[in-house]
Amino acid sequence: MITMTDDEKRMVFQLEGCHRHDSVQEIAVLCRYTRDHDKKITAENLLKKLRELSEDDCRELICDIQRNYHLPWKARTVGEMIAVARQEPGARKLEGHDIMALERFDPEVTHMIVFDVLSGESPVGDKGHRMRLFLTEAGYKKALENQSRSFIWILNHAKVSQGNLRYDRLDGER
Repeated sequence: MITMTDDEKRMVFQLEGCHRHDSVQEIAVLCRYTRDHDKKITAENLLKKLRELSEDDCRELICDIQRNYHLPWKARTVGEMIAVARQEPGARKLEGHDIMALERFDPEVTHMIVFDVLSGESPVGDKGHRMRLFLTEAGYKKALENQSRSFIWILNHAKVSQGNLRYDRLDGER
C-alpha cells in the first residue's frame, strides 16, 4: 500500500466520490486552477500515487480515508464541511452532479436543484434517489414541469452565477 502525507489524506477526504477516474479528474482540476503553490504540489504528488493504483485498490483507499479520516481541527472550508457531513450516520449521498461539478461553472447554467425522484416515469434518476443537478434556464423549466407532474419534488434551489450559489430556500422548505 502507498504512504500518504496528512495533506494528501485531507485532500482525499474531501473528494466527492471514490472511483479512481473521477477522483483523478477532480484533483487534476484542482491542480489546474489552484493559486496555492503548496496545495498544487500536494495535488500533483497525490495524482502520481493514485494513478499507480488499480481501480479496486484506489477505490478501497479513498473509501477508507473518507470513512475514517478525522480533521485535526474544526472544518474550515466548504469542502471540509461537506466531507464531515458525509461521515454523519444516515448521511445520504446525492446522485447526479457533485457540488463542485464542472457544470456549475458553465456560463449557461443558472440554477442548481436538489430533488427527490418520486416516480419511475421521471426522465432523470430512479425512483427513491435524491439528486443534485446544475441546469440551464430551459432545464430548470423542465424540472418545474416534472415537479408539477409529481415525477420529482424539488427540496432545494439556488441561483448560479459564475459558479457561485445563492440559495432561495432551505432543504425541505415548501
